[in-house]
Amino acid sequence: MNSPKAEDDDEFVQLINNHQNIIRRFIISLLPGAPGVDDVIQNTNAVIWKKRADFQLGTNFRAWAMSIARFQAMSYQQQLRRSRWVTLDPDVAELLADDLNQSMEDESYHENRLKALRLCLNKLRERDRELIIQRYWHRTRLQDFAVISRRSVSSLKVTLFRLRNTLRKCLDLHFAQEKS
Repeated sequence: MNSPKAEDDDEFVQLINNHQNIIRRFIISLLPGAPGVDDVIQNTNAVIWKKRADFQLGTNFRAWAMSIARFQAMSYQQQLRRSRWVTLDPDVAELLADDLNQSMEDESYHENRLKALRLCLNKLRERDRELIIQRYWHRTRLQDFAVISRRSVSSLKVTLFRLRNTLRKCLDLHFAQEKS
């Protein structure tokens, strides 16, 4: 049986793994064309691991990890400037980092909404879920789906109206629970 410390470390490792692509993209965008991007990513991961005791599980790991990545990238930029490598102006790098953080937050917001929608879709009956998927993902015309499902177009319209309301209520409940 794992100790609480080992379980926390396992959860922390999972957080690092889940955020590797975001960390990687963030650092690459701050160091375009720089020769040691992989080293900066590796150093960032090492610092994140060393500072894991400073992180409170359940808080915003992405924001915490991105601030470490930002400092690692800036430190590397200073090294590059000392060796006369052309780098982004520090003010431009700061603006870029802020913009990237905002766009990643937006991406995270949409990922969370999509995840919630999948959860809500999975709560529907299979027949209803299939109607939603055919209509909105595959863009199947109602007339065509009516033939396939042996239902009338008007009954499909009523069912879609009811399902959209059900999904809206499910999403509202999901996000209300998430906020509390």
